Amino acid sequence: MKQTLILLTATVLLLDVANAFAKDTYPNFTVSGFGTLGASGTNTSQLGFRRDIKQTPGVTNNWGLDDDSRLGLQADADINKSWHATVQWVARNTTGDFLEQNIDWAFLRWRPADDLDIRAGRLGFDNFMLSEYRNVGYAFLWIRPPHEFYAGIPVYHFDGADIAKKFATSAGTITIKAFGGNSFLQIPTNFAGSADESFTVVGGKLAYEYGNWTARLGYSYSKNNDELSALNPLLNTLNSEAINTVWPGAQGLAQRIATKNRVAHFNAIGLAYDDGIWLAQMEVSYVNSNIASYPSVAGGYLSAGRRFGKVTLYSLLGLSKSLSKRITLSDPLIALPALSQLHSAADQLINGNGVDEKSLSLGLRWDVGEHIALKTQWSYYWLGQNGTALWRTPASGGPTPDAVNVWSVGMDFVF
Repeated sequence: MKQTLILLTATVLLLDVANAFAKDTYPNFTVSGFGTLGASGTNTSQLGFRRDIKQTPGVTNNWGLDDDSRLGLQADADINKSWHATVQWVARNTTGDFLEQNIDWAFLRWRPADDLDIRAGRLGFDNFMLSEYRNVGYAFLWIRPPHEFYAGIPVYHFDGADIAKKFATSAGTITIKAFGGNSFLQIPTNFAGSADESFTVVGGKLAYEYGNWTARLGYSYSKNNDELSALNPLLNTLNSEAINTVWPGAQGLAQRIATKNRVAHFNAIGLAYDDGIWLAQMEVSYVNSNIASYPSVAGGYLSAGRRFGKVTLYSLLGLSKSLSKRITLSDPLIALPALSQLHSAADQLINGNGVDEKSLSLGLRWDVGEHIALKTQWSYYWLGQNGTALWRTPASGGPTPDAVNVWSVGMDFVF
């Protein structure tokens, strides 16, 4: 609640400043927006398909609107030639406080030179090709960002600062950016509704643009500041003296499951081409993590499209796979139902968060107006054993399918 009040206050102050300057000699105050009305469904009730892992419950063979539908509002104020303020809020399906978690941008930018930007406040997580427009469906080709790459990234923003410097050369434009700050997330869990997570993040990017080509490298380091709140009951039980008497390895499992001070390294490389007729894009990522509930994973996608006037046909291939090895848990000395349940919960947290997914998608985009695009997409997902961490599994458990069809239609717009 405190963070919400701070962000609301900052938003009001930024808008007041913008209105004040709008009446002065620099009246550059604008309000814009974007949105998507989308519907999707699958051919199974055993898995919930979700756009990213902050969503719940996901769509099944009962079609739903809330996976991809969203509405964003953005206020910008050019205070003078060097100072600029931006606030962006996106109404969408996400776990956690609907107001605070959906404020993606609330920052003040200082531009002391045309090729240098310094920003402070709430900023977007700038590690990948779609960083600046991940929520703006009109800005990209597909119904949603490629699942294997983007669904496992729950971070949309952080509170901190960044600095970016551009270098214009005869061979293109190079941009270097460094950023750092803290991020607070609320994520869904299968065992306790939702959980709070706070971490420190630092990183940077290197981008290159030349003609029809864009390339970039991204890296970030994140460190969990607190224990994942939903894990505390389980950790306390595993660390108890009584449990370790009948299960000698329990305390070691608690140390493996704990998230405080654990780190993850996110590495990404991307390349895009667009000549107005043909367009192609690819990204590859590797997450090196020592967090049991968020294991190391490699993923990527390749997309190609062809424009025919206002209609674009496209294809998309995706792949994501966890790289962590399965850990064999020791058994309790006594066979009791309560210990069996505890063993199962620990095993699920250590070994049950894997990703093993491949997909093929075909789609069509029709730009029916200057600011409106209609889209339809079919995706076929192959899922390996213990490979559904990007999906929402039913509370009842049970077997999950090894292949799923996902159909989607949508309308993207900007204003």
